[in-house]
Amino acid sequence: MPRKIVNICFALIVLVALIYSISSHFYSKNHRQLDVVFDEDLSTSLEQAVSQQPLVDEGEQVVEYRSIDESEFYEQGHDHEHEQETEVRALNVKAPNFELKNLNGEKVMLSDLKGKKVFINFWTTWCPPCVKEMPTIQKFYEEHAQKEGIEILAVNVTDQELKVDHVKQFAHEYSISFPILLDDKGDVSINYEVLSIPTSVIINEEGMIIEQIVGPVTEEMLVSKLLSS
Repeated sequence: MPRKIVNICFALIVLVALIYSISSHFYSKNHRQLDVVFDEDLSTSLEQAVSQQPLVDEGEQVVEYRSIDESEFYEQGHDHEHEQETEVRALNVKAPNFELKNLNGEKVMLSDLKGKKVFINFWTTWCPPCVKEMPTIQKFYEEHAQKEGIEILAVNVTDQELKVDHVKQFAHEYSISFPILLDDKGDVSINYEVLSIPTSVIINEEGMIIEQIVGPVTEEMLVSKLLSS
């Protein structure tokens, strides 16, 4: 009887060992298959991810580039490379008085011109619409303003110029005969709320700003606004 029990126990041990061996082999095979599938999926994902990224050297910063409109570099209304529209605003405010030097170093005070119509043009030498309208203003000055007693002042926004010599060279090149005043600190253009150039203002005989012209002027505009009354 004891011998029979021993044989049964031995048989059970062998059976258990066989079952363990078979199950271990099956688990190991499936595990390796899962590893292969996982590795393939991971490899594919990495390849896709890498293909979507720009190639850069190690340690190099990735920079995103975008197209920039040149007008972003200018204040509103300063896109001088394109045709600038002219806007006329009717006003009725007292013209701020100022004293500026002309190209000869002589002082010019606005209040000394009270009793006359005054046309003030704010400009710079590097502004294409300013350059384009200047001969028009000069022609009006020669043909009409001097005869009618109308004063024309070209206030150069000098704090926006590289050199004052550029202003003098411009005046000589275009044969400007009306006064060019140097707003070297930009205070006058600020007081007159000049946000873009060219900007012009018309001041009546009582010293009141009656119109602000934002953009280039034409000969017809100058004649109709300064000679009409």
